[in-house]
This record gives sequence, C-alpha cells and structure tokens, in this order.
Amino acid sequence: LLPLAATLLAACAAPTPTIRSQTDPGANLSAYQTFGFFDELPGQQAPYESLVDKHIKEAIATEMQTRGYRREVNGQLLINYHRQRTDKVKVTQTAVPTGFYGYRRGFYTWGGAAVTTDVQNYREGTLLIDVVDGAAKKLLWESVAVGRVTEDVLNNPEAVIDAAVKQMFLEFPGRR
Repeated sequence: LLPLAATLLAACAAPTPTIRSQTDPGANLSAYQTFGFFDELPGQQAPYESLVDKHIKEAIATEMQTRGYRREVNGQLLINYHRQRTDKVKVTQTAVPTGFYGYRRGFYTWGGAAVTTDVQNYREGTLLIDVVDGAAKKLLWESVAVGRVTEDVLNNPEAVIDAAVKQMFLEFPGRR
C-alpha cells in the first residue's frame, strides 16, 4: 500500500510545463479550412522521422482536427515545430545559524551563520509550435511549452507530449 501511495503522490507532484502563447492581432484563424506541416511539403521531407517527432505531429494534428481543420500536404495553415532539451544547473544558497538558545520567549543566535549550497542538475525540455499562413508565409500563432524532463518523462514521452500539446492548444484562437 505504501509504494502505491508514494507513486500516486509522485504523479500528482509532477511539474506541468509553463506555457506561453502569442497570436498576431490581425489573424483570423477561423477563416482557414486546412493545415499541413512544413516538413511534409514537397522537397522538405527529412530522410526519416523519429518516434518522438511522429508523436508530436500526431498530437498537433489531433488538436487541429478537433477544431475542424482538415489535414492536407499543402494546407492553408502550415505548422512548424521545434523541440530541444537542455541541461540546466540550479544553485541555491541558504544561511543557517550556527548556534541558538531560547530565553524568555525568544530565540537568539551566536556565532553568525553558515551558508549551505545546494546544486541541482536537471534537464529542461522546450516545445515550440508555430502556425503560419501558408500562402503569405506569415506567423499567425505560436506557443512555447517549457518543463523539466525527468526519467518518467523519458520512459513515457507519449503521455507527456499529448498533455503538453493539449495544454498549448487551449490558447489557440481558431475554431473550437
């Protein structure tokens, strides 16, 4: 029972990515009917696609199709995405009193304070999605998700990708 409770607590404590989205003020994304991906245009295809890239595209396509857009190779809206993983370091310093005593409802210190330093190494992942007018090649909407990449994320990327893309598209100004 204890391992199950610990697993559930860990799952609830999993950090969600920070999402930022921006829309061109003059964009009317409801006027478009179709979408495609830049890397699927003739002459743009990569020799192969990683499993993570394939899943990112499927998650984006699901969100677009949920909003009523049809997928076409040369869609009116073209989507580009970029993913990146960066190693980060977080350093925290905390002053800790070296000695204290209690006297008449107060605590007093002597001897100054020692400084403890905590260093955390972690990975940060970024997913950027751009939606562009295919004819004018004008950026209409972009969204960025930034979050920690843990071992659990690396072991089950599909669930994390689906959740992040869904959260990013909550701010999509097109059809709902």
